[in-house]
Amino acid sequence: MMNRRAISIVILAGLIFLHTGCRKKAYIATPDNKNTPAVSLIMTDLDSAYALGEGIELRMRLIVDSPKPVEIMFPSSCPAEFVVFREGEPIWNSLEGMACLQVINRVTFDPSDTTEYSTLWNCTTNSWKGVTLGRYSVQGILLSTPPLKTEVQTFHLVD
Repeated sequence: MMNRRAISIVILAGLIFLHTGCRKKAYIATPDNKNTPAVSLIMTDLDSAYALGEGIELRMRLIVDSPKPVEIMFPSSCPAEFVVFREGEPIWNSLEGMACLQVINRVTFDPSDTTEYSTLWNCTTNSWKGVTLGRYSVQGILLSTPPLKTEVQTFHLVD
């Protein structure tokens, strides 16, 4: 019978194998098994200007661009994040202070499916400092393996 240390080593080796195995297969599966995404990710409903202090709902939409189902692997319980930038520097991240369970989740999307991810930005930095008037940008990130990013979108905070 194996002792506890040997069992622990076997379990650890198995976890390392699973972790590295998942990394080697890290792509969004497409119907023809190529390593090219069969989905589009876009920011939606973003206005060009918002009143300073107004809560801003940030949204992105995943659109399946495939005639067949597409499986996407998520390595944690947090499927998406949004990052707000000022002058190219990140000032706010929707996942700051959040706990994401590290659990592999495979989601199958049907052809022509759309899924929306959203969060509310309260016009503060991650250190809870207020922001000023001016130009900002935002990017949505699907935390899949590999991650998918939207194009950076620009907006202004005004009086």
